[in-house]
Amino acid sequence: MAVDYRAPNINARRLGRHFRQIREALRLSYDEAAEVVGCEVTWLIRLETGFEQVTPDQVRLTLDRYEVPQHRIRTVLLDLATRQAGPPWLAGHAGRIKALVRDLLTLESESPVIHTYGILVLPELVRTEAYARMCLEYQVPGVDVDREWDLLDNRQRHRPGGRRRVLDVILDETAITRPAPRPEVMRDQLAHLITLSEDARATVRVIPMSVGAHAGLEGAFDVMEFPHLDDRVSTVHGALGIDLAYGDLTGTWRLLEKVALPPPASRAMIREAMEDLAGTG
Repeated sequence: MAVDYRAPNINARRLGRHFRQIREALRLSYDEAAEVVGCEVTWLIRLETGFEQVTPDQVRLTLDRYEVPQHRIRTVLLDLATRQAGPPWLAGHAGRIKALVRDLLTLESESPVIHTYGILVLPELVRTEAYARMCLEYQVPGVDVDREWDLLDNRQRHRPGGRRRVLDVILDETAITRPAPRPEVMRDQLAHLITLSEDARATVRVIPMSVGAHAGLEGAFDVMEFPHLDDRVSTVHGALGIDLAYGDLTGTWRLLEKVALPPPASRAMIREAMEDLAGTG
């Protein structure tokens, strides 16, 4: 029998984890569960480990066989089975990005609340086009800037479930004061941050350098929340791009919240950084 060495995508793993929890809550062995569901044990194992690409109908039937009542978990699992491929705009980029990146961007597209932290440079989801292009040109030599911006633009404009997402932003002061090769681009970016900070669906806070050492010095990261689920997914951003964090970084985020300035004081700091750039460029 051929062995499939391909790693399952993240949504399939999430789906499988929930099915495993249901089976364990029912105190069923694999053999007993397979008899209840009416399937092979190997199919059930592949489902729980994320290697079985199941349809919504298969998910619905399995839930029925487990006698799972009408509850939000049914909606969540059916949604996971439906959305495994990601949003339509991601399809045009799937052939040139790693499978893990595709999976993480699929998860991002489903998250209505994202906590994003930036140090040295601003987080991708709050970048203006000019700032994003500047970063790409200097950070990733030889990259197709137009295609990368198209991907980022779609990520920023995407509305999970048809609604604008909530952005919770924390910045190390270096992200707004670090000298930029094009001061006029940085001024416009800071103006965009101020506008964003005044939006009811966004919060922007800054950690001043006077704080000294803090929990965010290791690098930028995001914490994504999902509807009807208590679990979160954390990603980290580095020189090699986006990656899955080893664990939930919510605790790190809360430590950053303790040392960040409140939104009004943060807005004042961003305005001050803009004024410092007024005579440059």
